[in-house]
Amino acid sequence: MANPEVDKCFNALMDAADALESVAGKVAEAACQLHKLFDWDNQVPDGEPMAEATLEVPEPAPVSFEQLRAVLADKAREGFTAEIRALLTSHGAPKLSEIDPAHYPPLLAAVESLGAAS
Repeated sequence: MANPEVDKCFNALMDAADALESVAGKVAEAACQLHKLFDWDNQVPDGEPMAEATLEVPEPAPVSFEQLRAVLADKAREGFTAEIRALLTSHGAPKLSEIDPAHYPPLLAAVESLGAAS
């Protein structure tokens, strides 16, 4: 039986994790800009425009439906069925087949962390 308070807290934590991920990307971009700005060894000659710095943030590794399903099955056998249901719901649907594939990488990370020692 699902606990609405636990679900609410979990959803708030997932939202916070998404926000932190976004902030981390912006901090990394700012650090890259500062590094390029103060990289005295590679200064451009006067009068030439400095190229705009860009940060290449790696995309999460692709996760297939089959890969995610296998991990979910393993965790369900370990007794995490209720937690898996809550995670699926927090990612948009009650069944894996209805989850947007864009949610696979964070869902996989969350499922893999089930049962990890704190």
